[in-house]
Amino acid sequence: MRLKTNRNRRHIRSAAMTGAMMGAVFVGFADTATFAATGTAADGQVTLAQAAAEYDFSIRQQPLTTALDLFAAQTGISFAYGTEELASITAPGLSGTHTVEQGLKLLLGGTGISYRFTGETTVSLTAAARSDADGAVLDPIRVVDTPGRGVGLGRHPYAADGANSIEIGPEDIERRNPVNLRDLYAGDSAVSVGGGIPAAQKVYVNGIEETQLAVTIDGNRQNNKVFHHNGTNLIDPSLLKSVRVDPGVAPADAGPGALGGSIAYETADVADLLEPGRDYGGFVTGSYETNGDTFINGLSAYGQSNGFEALGYFKWGTGDDYEDGAGKTLAGTETDLMSFLVKGGYESSSGHRLELSAQEYRDDAVRPYRANVGSLTNRPTQTTRNYELNSKNYVLNYSLTNPTDLIDPVITIGFSEAEVNVPEPFGSEGRTGGWSGKIENDFRFADVNVLTAGADFYHNWAKYEDPSTVELEEKATNYGLYAQFRTRPVDMLSISAGVRGDYQEFEGVGGEEFNNSGLSGNISAEVFATDYLSFNAGYSNVWGGIDLQETYIFNPAWNYDGIEPVRSNSYTAGLKLAHGGFFADAGVFRTEIDKAREATYGGGPFIPFDFSSEGFTLGAGYNWGAGFVRVSYIDADVEIDGVAGDSDTLQYFGVPLGRIINLEATHYIEQLELKVGGNVEVALENDDSVSQGYQPLEAYEVVNLFAEYSPEFAEFLTLRLEANNLLDEDYADRTTYGQEFSNVAPMSEPGRSFMLYAKAKF
Repeated sequence: MRLKTNRNRRHIRSAAMTGAMMGAVFVGFADTATFAATGTAADGQVTLAQAAAEYDFSIRQQPLTTALDLFAAQTGISFAYGTEELASITAPGLSGTHTVEQGLKLLLGGTGISYRFTGETTVSLTAAARSDADGAVLDPIRVVDTPGRGVGLGRHPYAADGANSIEIGPEDIERRNPVNLRDLYAGDSAVSVGGGIPAAQKVYVNGIEETQLAVTIDGNRQNNKVFHHNGTNLIDPSLLKSVRVDPGVAPADAGPGALGGSIAYETADVADLLEPGRDYGGFVTGSYETNGDTFINGLSAYGQSNGFEALGYFKWGTGDDYEDGAGKTLAGTETDLMSFLVKGGYESSSGHRLELSAQEYRDDAVRPYRANVGSLTNRPTQTTRNYELNSKNYVLNYSLTNPTDLIDPVITIGFSEAEVNVPEPFGSEGRTGGWSGKIENDFRFADVNVLTAGADFYHNWAKYEDPSTVELEEKATNYGLYAQFRTRPVDMLSISAGVRGDYQEFEGVGGEEFNNSGLSGNISAEVFATDYLSFNAGYSNVWGGIDLQETYIFNPAWNYDGIEPVRSNSYTAGLKLAHGGFFADAGVFRTEIDKAREATYGGGPFIPFDFSSEGFTLGAGYNWGAGFVRVSYIDADVEIDGVAGDSDTLQYFGVPLGRIINLEATHYIEQLELKVGGNVEVALENDDSVSQGYQPLEAYEVVNLFAEYSPEFAEFLTLRLEANNLLDEDYADRTTYGQEFSNVAPMSEPGRSFMLYAKAKF
């Protein structure tokens, strides 16, 4: 570590004290937690076919929820269980040839979890210490269906290409209760979100901006590079079901343009929200936050009947400007948002499933003159102006819920658009969007060999206009073919390898046309050295074509001579350790993007440079059944042409991330029906920019805590109290623009704030 300042040492000491206090509290809870380990099985009815069928299992010791997913994938059994009952329990592993019943007994042995067949292929799981006298299941709110039957990267969640993935599941989303993307990714240092307001937030993975990753929502490709002062993907995380982030190396079926990896967002379906045994339901939510007097409300209703299903969700929020940690009110930070999600679907008796989703997000309010910057000291009159932001995502998906080994298709067609209108001073309107689609099929050769093959396309555009300018537009159309083979040739080795070929037609603002094509490849492997230890590594070489530039810098005089496609190389390696509730991981990474396309209004449409991000990650933690504590660390160096990059030259590529520490912990107190937890983020001082004549990026420490109460006498109700930025730190997130420049007052994050949240189901 490069510890050079007293400020760093102060924050390390403070972080250590805070971490030690939280760790002591949660380990203390662990010591008093009561969680039986009976390993008994409740009586249930099993068909003769199930009783006789045998399966060759090879499931290593791992979290029980993960082991159940693997068991479901192999046997077709669906599980229903409560998230609290199974949270962070470790399964002992399962190997050899067994029937379903034999396998369940062995897999659940010693965990304190009992099972009961509620149908021919459905099983309810119960924590013995929390079941009633009749063995009834308490809070069975999660249903695990057979994996490998979705529409996104979740079709193959345990392949080697997922060994390095960051996965955010329903339990994580529920625990973090995210209002924006920053809340969604809290707890993992490898993913950072900069910008104090949602309108300016951007996601960075290992210091690489999301525009260099293949980003999808419900399988639909996103193309939202409109204005560098705004966020790139406006997403309401309230009804997300899962997120998968592939840092650096992504499989071929993640889509084209995965230069620095991929992010796949998946929204919730009706089946994810319905209580067991019900065909309809809904909920209302409301929250109040003291800093900014912000009210955010949500309303949802959903149901299913005779194969049809429908879901509607609407959220709106209003509030005033917030104060930073120094007590200063920041103009242009008020809340004025609206979002909705509508989904409809039909599943036939033969398993054919159609699903249509429509999602929109709107942010229309006065913002800082440059939405991602607090102010510029050399332009004091430019304070605020109105921004109108709209984001749309419409997707139609087809899949087969009872596939065969050779017929397991997914067909996706989608439309997305992002619009940023800035009435002052020019009446500017910028829009990016496009159509995308794919058709793919999984070919399964035995349980451990899956070939995914398919074709995809996108037609994207970026447009700018104002009253004094004719419409300027860049557009690109891409056609791709791909295949990804996932296999486990021996018990200790898992391999995933893929290739894709792309052909792109690009057109500049003056009608200039360029046709290019290229091949991409990737390979990942995971070696299970023991039941507790595995090693993984991955490599990808990705052809990205010519990417579209942001609309607000388009110049009709641009000359595109010499423009070339971009290509990247990514390398990852790491290890994972899990034993007796303890877990740890470590990894190294490097991504190189060659001939990255930079552009400026006066400098031209193609100013190529070489970009790189490299570093390492560390993580460790402990879970005790009713809770967990974990810490993660990243050290990332981001460079342009071999020298440290700053947040201005790195725009749309990355940020000078440096060193970040995250601590997350939670515990469920059964006697009080109370869940408590929180997270701590510590950024150490980053002086990489000093060599370029700029200021160092200051260190900071942020502590967020929560308590959540769901009373047994009112199971429909959840109450939550949050204390955010408890220490009232005055800071800008590490990935926020401009902190190294003396003439920039960066966009500070909110100071101390308390939030009261309530959710009622019906």
